[in-house]
Amino acid sequence: MTVINEEAAWKFNRRACLGGLGLGSIALNSLLADESATAPVQPENPHLKPRAKNVIFLFMVGGVSHLETFDPKPMLHKQAGRNATDLFSMEELNGLNPEKDYSKSKILRPVFSFKQHGQSGMWVSEIFPHLSRMVDEITMINSMTAASSIHSVGQMQMHTGYQRPGYPSLGAWVNYGLGTENQNMPGFVVLRDAISSGGPTMYRSGFLPGTYQATVIDTKSADFKLDHLRRQKFLSKDQQRRQLELQAKLNRLEEVQNRSQPELNARIESFETAFRMQGVAPELLDLSQESKSVRELYGDTSFGRQCLTARRMVERGVRFVEIFDGSRGRIWDAHGNRGGLIDNHRNNAARTDRAVAALIQDLRSRGLLDDTLVVWATEFGRTPFEEANREVKIGRGHHHYGFSMFMAGGGTKQGYTHGKTDEFGMHAVESPVSHHDFHATILHLLGLDHTRLTYRHNGRDFRITDVHGRVVKELFAA
Repeated sequence: MTVINEEAAWKFNRRACLGGLGLGSIALNSLLADESATAPVQPENPHLKPRAKNVIFLFMVGGVSHLETFDPKPMLHKQAGRNATDLFSMEELNGLNPEKDYSKSKILRPVFSFKQHGQSGMWVSEIFPHLSRMVDEITMINSMTAASSIHSVGQMQMHTGYQRPGYPSLGAWVNYGLGTENQNMPGFVVLRDAISSGGPTMYRSGFLPGTYQATVIDTKSADFKLDHLRRQKFLSKDQQRRQLELQAKLNRLEEVQNRSQPELNARIESFETAFRMQGVAPELLDLSQESKSVRELYGDTSFGRQCLTARRMVERGVRFVEIFDGSRGRIWDAHGNRGGLIDNHRNNAARTDRAVAALIQDLRSRGLLDDTLVVWATEFGRTPFEEANREVKIGRGHHHYGFSMFMAGGGTKQGYTHGKTDEFGMHAVESPVSHHDFHATILHLLGLDHTRLTYRHNGRDFRITDVHGRVVKELFAA
């Protein structure tokens, strides 16, 4: 790393100055942004009266089976073993995954048992014993639909509304529309265990100014960390502050001389945010400050620590926190040749169930759930039949015609199940919710009108829902 001599700093060029700041990877995303930022991300007035202030978005990577989690189908037990072609047309089968041949697939019965829970009588699989106790806080959507059952495409559309890279993520849109209430922390933070099929586009700002994309925290190790978060020992806080001021002056000179580099504003703001984070982020990420009972509530797992960290962030005003679970290898991808459906879902549920329930319970006990929307999502569901070319163990294929997700808090109904799939779990047949509807609804809960939250790019106004999207008001509490 370049060491800047304070007395000779004025002789350094802009690149050398950046080298000594000790803030590199925190600001890397914004340094690579290809559009300008406007001003620091200040809180904005919403279009509508908001029901929620913050979002914790839990994304289960790989495509969770609705038929083994929240959408029981007794008819599959009765029809098990029949050919899929006996019940579904080749057009339906061919529209699922072009990489698979389902013409010889057999109907597969659900591999776990279901029971109704809570006063609401919501159906939950046996693999979620902790979550089953929280169902009266949950709004379940059993009629989700998407436009693709390819992992990378499905993940992108669930985050950006589009099936190709280059578009802003949901978190970036929220950050752009509402700003942050804590100027010492970014408005959008991602707790990421790896990079999945959909790539970084799922949390980047696309054509929005770089200021609005996520600050990414690596959660692969036990101690979640941001590289270079602590100031270098040879720098005092005052020296670092003066270096940042010098860097800003150099950037402003560059901006005046080269108008074709509008991303400089994003660079300046990213370093300013990183500087302010040094004073608050170490404490925020230090989970030892939580009581033993709270840490035990979430469980001593990476996912449990992610959820507890997310609660601490929204408690301190971070607007949008996303947790990616199982990015490496798409851990919820329950094919027969990837460990099999039974072991896959049982193990993944056991790893995450406790922490999801704890998050909802903890937010409620602290009075934060009314203002915080918790979203549990995945890219698509799984087929009612097994794969044609399974190996050793049973598995289900990719399926986007109808599947399940749920929300809690943030102005949503408690103990409510919305929509349904047909008797085989094949199609959403009652109150379908598209991924565009899904985004429109989340934005509406935050006080943002999806038709008005736009950004002009390449001569047209873009929005996350494109020309689609319906706010599903049936999900809202009275």
